[in-house]
Amino acid sequence: MKNKLLCYLLYLYLICQALVPTKFKLNETIFYGDIVLFTIILVYLISIFISSDTRKRFMVGLGDFFTSYWSIAMVLLAVIMGISTAYAADKMLSISETIRFTLYIIIYFIIKYEVNSKKVIDNMLKLYISACVMVSAFGILQYFTKIGLDKKFIYYGKGLSVDFRITSTMDNPNSLGAFLALTVFPLIALTIYEEARIKKLLYAGSTLIILSNIILSMSRNTWLGILIGLVLIVIMYNWKGIILLILGGGISLIIPQVRHRIKDFSSILEDPRIKMWKIAVKMIKDHPVLGVGNGNYTVLYGDYIKKYPQLKYGIYTEFPSHNSYLKIQSELGIPGISVFILMLLSILIRIKEMINVTNDKFYKGFYRGFFVSVIVFFIMNISDNLFFVPKVSMYFWILVAISEAIIYNNSYEFNSY
Repeated sequence: MKNKLLCYLLYLYLICQALVPTKFKLNETIFYGDIVLFTIILVYLISIFISSDTRKRFMVGLGDFFTSYWSIAMVLLAVIMGISTAYAADKMLSISETIRFTLYIIIYFIIKYEVNSKKVIDNMLKLYISACVMVSAFGILQYFTKIGLDKKFIYYGKGLSVDFRITSTMDNPNSLGAFLALTVFPLIALTIYEEARIKKLLYAGSTLIILSNIILSMSRNTWLGILIGLVLIVIMYNWKGIILLILGGGISLIIPQVRHRIKDFSSILEDPRIKMWKIAVKMIKDHPVLGVGNGNYTVLYGDYIKKYPQLKYGIYTEFPSHNSYLKIQSELGIPGISVFILMLLSILIRIKEMINVTNDKFYKGFYRGFFVSVIVFFIMNISDNLFFVPKVSMYFWILVAISEAIIYNNSYEFNSY
């Protein structure tokens, strides 16, 4: 990778996106985490204008980009989002969410077609793992000190020996759980396949730190996702792991948070999410073809609880759908959900292809685990809008982009850097 500034900015973004709060204040000045992202895009655009090599890679990449089903699906989805702005009740919100999704496409394009150095890709994946471990280390510190913990996550539940849920740097316990769910399966796979003793111990230790945060987040959605993922790893990679899975499940019941939170699963049919889903279904029935406009479920939520007061949750007049698929269907209609599902299926196929074509043991191990993470992430989006949580979804798209960069560069040796 010849553009060293772009390279270092990508490194910085991998760390900052995870560790810096959504709005970081310094001397009363708010710094948004997206500043680094916008700087990356700006540097890339300048490079296209001043560097013939970058311009050539851009033109070649542009041609390749529109040969991939899932790349085309991404662009189509962004176009559908943009068109929906015309009939959205809150046009600014619709534009904002469309821009956010477009940023995912741009960062994907930059990584796939500019990162052609094996060393840079190695560093990006290692920095990603390091960022996750640092987030988890802070989560453990937060558990004992409550530093940075929002008051609304304290005194959670009734009769719990530990009456709060940690968020670490992720603003929300559910976001923390989802963020770490993307990481834990690659680390489990690396622990299984790594032959060097020291590295195996490092991967195993990192896995335990991350799992401890997942437990302390007390996110039911994440816990269920982790269980499904562990079963998938056992089925796909090692049936002998069923013993460890059963043993680990038994040991986890010793932890008070686990025992108490498991009891909450018994009331799952009373979960407020079901009311949100029913409202989404009402919107779909009223706007079956085009939906209500990108991002506008929350805007119209208030109107629908006036029509259907039995579906009201608390005092809220705006509330998310807590289901990414119902969100897309209710906001973007049949075209949106069709393209969205096509895009997700294409991602799974491409990651599987990447695992098959690469000879690098680190990449193969990491993405075997990430393949499981992707399936789990898709399932977790049934009960949350994780595709639309920037601090979580950006890492999903970055990891997908890195896998595409590996495929794209696999026909020749990576450049040294």
